[in-house]
Amino acid sequence: MSWSKKLIYGLNIVAVICLIFAYVSPYVNPARTWFFAFFGLGYPLLIVTNLCFVIIWIFTKPKYAMLSLITLVVGYIPLQRAVGFNKTKTVEEGFSVMSYNIGGTYHHFSAKDKKNKVQEFKEFIRDVSPDIVCLQERRELLIPILDEIFIGYNTHLDRDMKTCIYSKLPIENHGKIQFESKFHSATWVDVMHDSMMYRIYGIHLSSNKVPNMTDNINEIIDESVYVLDEYSIHAIKRVEQIEHIMSHAEQSPNPVIITGDYNDMPQSYLYRKVSQHYCDAFIEHGSGLGKTQKTNLPGLRIDYAFADKDINILNHKILKIKLSDHSPIITTVR
Repeated sequence: MSWSKKLIYGLNIVAVICLIFAYVSPYVNPARTWFFAFFGLGYPLLIVTNLCFVIIWIFTKPKYAMLSLITLVVGYIPLQRAVGFNKTKTVEEGFSVMSYNIGGTYHHFSAKDKKNKVQEFKEFIRDVSPDIVCLQERRELLIPILDEIFIGYNTHLDRDMKTCIYSKLPIENHGKIQFESKFHSATWVDVMHDSMMYRIYGIHLSSNKVPNMTDNINEIIDESVYVLDEYSIHAIKRVEQIEHIMSHAEQSPNPVIITGDYNDMPQSYLYRKVSQHYCDAFIEHGSGLGKTQKTNLPGLRIDYAFADKDINILNHKILKIKLSDHSPIITTVR
């Protein structure tokens, strides 16, 4: 083997080890160590990297492709959390729950073409016509605009909370869960549909800073160091926050849906903790690459809809609209 192939194979081994660490990530609480959680964060990139090594070796030394190929095959189940293998379909029964982090809309609604952007959002809501909408990063200055957009909806909106819920269905009960940061919280409502009561949680968990993809190597290094320093702190906070929410949900007399911006990847301890008790709507009915955070990083799915296992999930979609740095998700249930 030439020195160049030895170097490539050495890098391939490193990529495989990193991917194995990512497989381990969901089983290790970040409160014990952040080490594996960091590889879980990079899971989509590690999948792409190992696929590239498979392609390289197929055309140069096919037997060496087995290293990454076997590692990828072993990780088929985690891959289902990143890529939806279901067919898209139209559902007319049940009721729909949308989650949308609208933090990025603030810049559009403050710009010169504010009127056009508000109209775009209004038409989007009219066309999709969700029965319930859970918003995150709702700023107080946006309340009049949202009231204009969500005409005909009932609302559970606390001006001090950054999460809020709009509902076409009658709101029978409501409440909130506040965390340490005013930017992160959970809002919940009880709604009636077809003589059945449901509890809907709209949540926003502690945020990471996602590095911007630039061509400046110094900026990339600075951003990466920041992520390494901060990720473990926020990963621990998110686990504590979701434990609080799940404890609250356990007391609900009604079937539960917990949707919102979880700020963590499917290959994380937090995701595994929630999925042990609730069904991920994307796995049930998602299609294509699961990406809800708009960055150049592939497969950054951090917005979820989890439902009680006795709730019938009929459909789930990641919607396309350019108003925010997140894509809205919508789930139809019965």
